[in-house]
Order: sequence, then structure tokens, then C-alpha cells
Amino acid sequence: MINNLSLKNFRCFESLDISLSSGINFFYGKNGSGKTSILESIYLCSSGKSFKSSNIKSLIQIDKDSFLIKGYDNERGYTLQISKSNNVSLTIVANNSKVTSSKLIKEFPATAIHNNTFSFADASPDFRRKLLDRALFVSNDQFSETWFSFYRCLKQRNSILRGGSLKNIEPWDIKIADEGVKLNKYRADFFNLTLDELCNIIDKLDESKSTNYLRNIDIAFYSGWANDSTLSRTITNNRYQDLKRRTTTLGPHKADIKFLINDIDARQILSRGEQKLFSILWCCAQHEVLRKSFNIRASLIIDDIKSELDDSTFLVFLNLLKLLNNQVIFSCIDDHFSSKIEPNFREFKKFHVEQLR
Repeated sequence: MINNLSLKNFRCFESLDISLSSGINFFYGKNGSGKTSILESIYLCSSGKSFKSSNIKSLIQIDKDSFLIKGYDNERGYTLQISKSNNVSLTIVANNSKVTSSKLIKEFPATAIHNNTFSFADASPDFRRKLLDRALFVSNDQFSETWFSFYRCLKQRNSILRGGSLKNIEPWDIKIADEGVKLNKYRADFFNLTLDELCNIIDKLDESKSTNYLRNIDIAFYSGWANDSTLSRTITNNRYQDLKRRTTTLGPHKADIKFLINDIDARQILSRGEQKLFSILWCCAQHEVLRKSFNIRASLIIDDIKSELDDSTFLVFLNLLKLLNNQVIFSCIDDHFSSKIEPNFREFKKFHVEQLR
């Protein structure tokens, strides 16, 4: 996790140095004050990417040639430096050695929830797969090898299908089935651990009308093919349909996590605030699995926490904060934490962003 953060020429900050808590960190201030920029820089320290823009160059302060982010993990003594110049690609240096963004994810794991992706239930299957896979990438090197092997095979099989012929497809069918079964097991096992942790968290929350809906959600992992068939048989039986569509239609690349309430898609029932809270809970559950099973402490970043949450749902979030053991960093326009509330949370730090500039 990042305990000390330094920004230079990043977004609206010419210079900024802050010390973060390993527990709860709350940033508040008016729109445009720089709250999201701070959270964005912390996420960049985890992924080498922004959750707001695909153009990293746009993060450089106007009229400046480059930005520099420095981070420090007090517990492990890890140092991090990320820089971007106008005409040079992003440079990441961890412990004085250049590293790739994939290495960064493992060293400083974090999940970000923001207005574009706050709804785990309403997002695309691809988004839910990536969130699950990201946690597995962080925790399991063998998963990484399996994931890359499967998707390389999938690319080769799809290339054959686009050629309009089934010639030479059988070896790739066999390889996809072998790697796909292993990939599916990694996902299913981690999903089951996360589901157990989610139920654990929900049980610890104060029971109220605001949490009743959480107990009514049925959550299931979908492998990407029918449960009553093997992946090998599915791939083989689907050859002619795949040839017609010029792509592999079933398999782990179609995996999903499904949410139902009384056999109805949960997103058709839940409010936007309830979906956002559920997304936060699911991410917290994944982080608890990383902490308990793999001794990895991931950070949760939530931009504009009060957006979409009514007062009762926000109260559930406050109760959740009392249960968490990982670093949480979130923002809001107004200060919702009085001196009477703050002692309820572990290692709570509050930042008024206007005063940081």
C-alpha cells in the first residue's frame, strides 16, 4: 500500500506531499479542488493507468513538460516512482529498478470504484471477469501463466475460424479445453472464497431495511459454457456454429458472475445506490480473501462516495468501514465525518483538499 505520496505537476497540483493512513483515508472538498486527481494518482501507482483517462499525457499539468509521482510503503520499505514526459512513454521505477505495469499491480494492488464503473451488477461480463482476474493475477503466478496460455490459444483458434475452414483446428480445440479447465478452476475457487467473505461481511453489518436486499441476492459463477457438458465436448460440438460466426462462442472467455433476486436479474430491481454499495461490498470481500488467504493487503479507492447513496445506504457504508482491515481511500464533496464519528474507524485520516493546495 502507499503510505507517503508525492505529486509534481500532476493534474491541478504543482506540488503535493501527503501521508496516508494504512486504514481509512477521507478526502473532501468542492468540485474541481483536486480530490479525484489525488485518488487517480494513487490508482496510477497500482496499475500504471488512470481510471479517468486513457491518455496518460493528459495528466501532465498544463504548460508543464512532465509529471512525477513518488510513493512509499512504510511496512515493506518499498519505493515507487512514476513519471511521464510529453515525448517519452510512462516510466515506472520500483526499488530503483524499472518495472512493467503488470509487476506494479502485484506490488501495489488496488481496486478503484468511480462513477463510470460503480455498478458491479450492471457492468458488462468483461468488467466482472477483469475484476476477478485482477485479484488472481495479484495472488497467483500460475494463474497468470494459464491465463496467457488460454488466450493465446483462443487467438489462434479464432484466426483459423476467420479463415473459413476447420482444417488444423483440432489441436487448438484440445489445447483450449486443457487450459480453459484450469483457468475456470482458478476463477471458481476464488469466486467461492469471495462469496464466503461477502456473506461474512453482510452478517456482521447491522440488520436494517437498508441491508435486507443484500441477503436476497443469489450470486452464481458462470463458467462460460453449460454445466451439464465438459469444455472439451462443448468446443468440439460447437465447431460449425463457431465457423459460421467466425469466433469461439463458448468458453472461459465468456465467464460471468450472475446476480439474481427471485430469479430476476438483480440490476432490474436494485437502485443505483444499492448497486454501488453492493459493488463496494464485493470488492471488500475480494480484498479480504487476498489478505486472509495470500497475506496481500490491497487498497480500495472510491471516488465520490456519496454519489448515488441515500442517507440510509450511506449509513450502511459507515458501518462497513468499522469492519475493514485494509486501506480504504475515498472522497466526497462534503465532510460527513464529525469528531464524534471519527474514533469509530481504524486509523482514520481526513484531508480537506482545498487546504492541501
